Amino acid sequence: MKAVAAAAVMVVAACSDLATGIGGRPGPEAGLLRGKQPVSAAGVTHVARLTDGITAAPGDPPRTDLTSLFSPRGGHVVYDLGSSVPITCVALDADSGSSYTLNVSADAVTWQPMSTAAAIGEPGIQTRAVRNLTAVGRYVRLVVEPGAGPHAVAELSIASDCASRWPPPLAPQRGTLIESAALSKWWLFVALASAYVLAYRRTLPDFVKLLVAAPLGIGIALAIQLADVWPPPPSMHAPLAGGAAIVAAAVAVRVVVSRLRRRR
Repeated sequence: MKAVAAAAVMVVAACSDLATGIGGRPGPEAGLLRGKQPVSAAGVTHVARLTDGITAAPGDPPRTDLTSLFSPRGGHVVYDLGSSVPITCVALDADSGSSYTLNVSADAVTWQPMSTAAAIGEPGIQTRAVRNLTAVGRYVRLVVEPGAGPHAVAELSIASDCASRWPPPLAPQRGTLIESAALSKWWLFVALASAYVLAYRRTLPDFVKLLVAAPLGIGIALAIQLADVWPPPPSMHAPLAGGAAIVAAAVAVRVVVSRLRRRR
């Protein structure tokens, strides 16, 4: 029994150094922001991605389903750490072509610069990490500096006591380009909407008519995703126009067929 107890103590001690403990809660190596939501944000999409512990693999494209996009016109997020604490380490996984500034404040009114992640020459998402900072504060603000985009951040981490492993351990993944995901939804919407328009009859049972929920649901999800990249890049222009033409053709066929039936 003593051996079992000793082993249990060793396991618990080991787990105290993990980024995520057995109970699913972030450990010390995760830093102060893991799982936190900002208290305020402006010009930033999908803020939960900034602190979810999942980052884009080095060199991954900036605009994917793993990143938050920052507007060059004042895009920022503010986090409340709960009390004034020292901050010694910062790590930012973000697009290499943009510069970001971290500010710290005691009252979320007066801000002091803490660290800057400058643009670097490497492609795609890259990690910029610093140690040995001497900042103290309760609120932390991440701001994108004006410049050419896209401005994309996959993960933000800060720590009071810098772990031996810094940047903190994360789960790197390969993201799906927003444009690719949006086009997949677009063609699915085109197919479902065209099929519904061509198959619709007033005499259909109500439960069949309710199948309109399928293209509507895809359309709503598509609109949300397109908002992340609006206006759409040139690579999407032809597919969007072609899909719209297909739906319009389906509507035209439906109108012609309806008129022919009424003449009989």
